Amino acid sequence: MDDSWKSDISTPALVLNYDAMLKNIKTMAKFVKNTSINLRPHLKTAKMPIIAHMILKEGGAKGIAVAKVGEAEIFAESGIDDILIANQVIDVEHINRLVMLNKYILVRCVVDSKKNILDLSKYATQADVELEVLLEINLGLGRAGVEPGELALELAKFIRDTPGVKLVGLQGYEGHLTPMMNVEQRDMMTRECMSFLNETKVLLNENGFNIDYISTSGSATYMHAAMCEGITEIQPGTYVFSDEHLFRVNPIFDIAVTVLSTVQNQTGKNEFTLDAGTKAIAIGDGKPIIRDLPKIKIRVMNEEHTQIKSICANLEIGQKLEFIPAHICPTINLYDYIHVIKNNEYIAKWQILARGKNY
Repeated sequence: MDDSWKSDISTPALVLNYDAMLKNIKTMAKFVKNTSINLRPHLKTAKMPIIAHMILKEGGAKGIAVAKVGEAEIFAESGIDDILIANQVIDVEHINRLVMLNKYILVRCVVDSKKNILDLSKYATQADVELEVLLEINLGLGRAGVEPGELALELAKFIRDTPGVKLVGLQGYEGHLTPMMNVEQRDMMTRECMSFLNETKVLLNENGFNIDYISTSGSATYMHAAMCEGITEIQPGTYVFSDEHLFRVNPIFDIAVTVLSTVQNQTGKNEFTLDAGTKAIAIGDGKPIIRDLPKIKIRVMNEEHTQIKSICANLEIGQKLEFIPAHICPTINLYDYIHVIKNNEYIAKWQILARGKNY
């Protein structure tokens, strides 16, 4: 493959293969079209309005999901008017910004505590706004959410009795199943998680609610969740770019983003140092791998450098290699720009507008 484009890019750098990304977007669009389920892509991964609009235009998507109010503001500025903050909005300053957004567009959030519901109610009623919320159900990840069943019903009733907030649906995320390699087991356990959501919906509706909106799932489990009773929406995000973790469990999506790095030193026999370290590649979920060179072993990663041992590849100082991050989402957040390659040609440099919007 022609990689002459590498000479046009200074390293370390984030690189997007446009063709691979477009293939991933079309693959997901085809899936949701065939299943009649709504796609709400989670833009905490891509962080770029240009990509959000590509997904919305491609079909199958109604609105987007984000993780933070700051991200919602960036995408709202780009003209997107249906946004789900798939997270709790707790800080008072964040709540006020959420309320202000809802004066102009629809921005929902999720809730799982009475304290948060009361705070949302206070600032929404002061601004004469009604906030639409989803009740988050804990499906086993243990990170957030109320337990399914009676505890969820209790909190749903509390929302119904609280002014300024309106319960419109349920959310759950089975993220603890993402690394599961056994597809049959992943399918079975995802279906079990989805049954918690649907059974809670049924319980709520038996008690006077009218809930028909359930939003859930990510890039490794969406294909299982979408087939389950009651599920109306999926929120995959990583699929747009993929990464080492996702490719391992769901290789239907191509690796579309890499970190380009340069060999800067030879430190011993078959040992080299590259100019991209932990400031260039997030390693909280594991070390990256080097594209097309599986026998290169990553020895040490420091802030500015990665030390490698090459068993059979003949590397040269100045040679440029591509890292495939273990987890692409936090890696994207390290960069202000992404370099875009199409048909093996360098075509653009896109600003990552929602980078750093962690608030």
